[in-house]
Amino acid sequence: MRQDESRAAEAAEAASLAVRSINALVRLGGALATLMILGVFCIVAVAIVRRYFFNAPLMWGDQFVGYVLVAIVMLGAAEAFRKGDHIAIDLLSSRFGPHAARWLDIFASLAVLAFAVVLGMSTWGSIRFAYDFGSYSIGYIEIATWVPQLPMLAGSVLLGLAAVARLLDRITGGKRS
Repeated sequence: MRQDESRAAEAAEAASLAVRSINALVRLGGALATLMILGVFCIVAVAIVRRYFFNAPLMWGDQFVGYVLVAIVMLGAAEAFRKGDHIAIDLLSSRFGPHAARWLDIFASLAVLAFAVVLGMSTWGSIRFAYDFGSYSIGYIEIATWVPQLPMLAGSVLLGLAAVARLLDRITGGKRS
């Protein structure tokens, strides 16, 4: 019996290490998203000043901000999931007891993982197509179209990892991290 308990403790410790490692990576994505928000603020402020005070609009600003906003959303989604900031999860889990809420959280985490996998696979296909086709964006920033799609792939990977971390945490009886 002690050997089974020892194995269970080792598995829980390994899961805990994996959860902590994934959460650190997800937090890094959230920090990058935060820095990007500050960057977008600065670019928009400069664009406003240039347009209205110097009559010299920042031509590439809107296009660049659009690309960065996608990165902000995709990198921030995993951090929001890690922190439990999604309203739908709170609304449902608060209506159940702790045991049922745990199973609901496991189901929700599986759904998020499935979504992240589908989004990641779809994004990967889109990136591969754009790369193979050699398409470039139109506008002031002429860039290969697969480049601004990379944050979608990174965000879906982070979201999937955050879901795996939550699943490991719930299955091993850990607390919400």
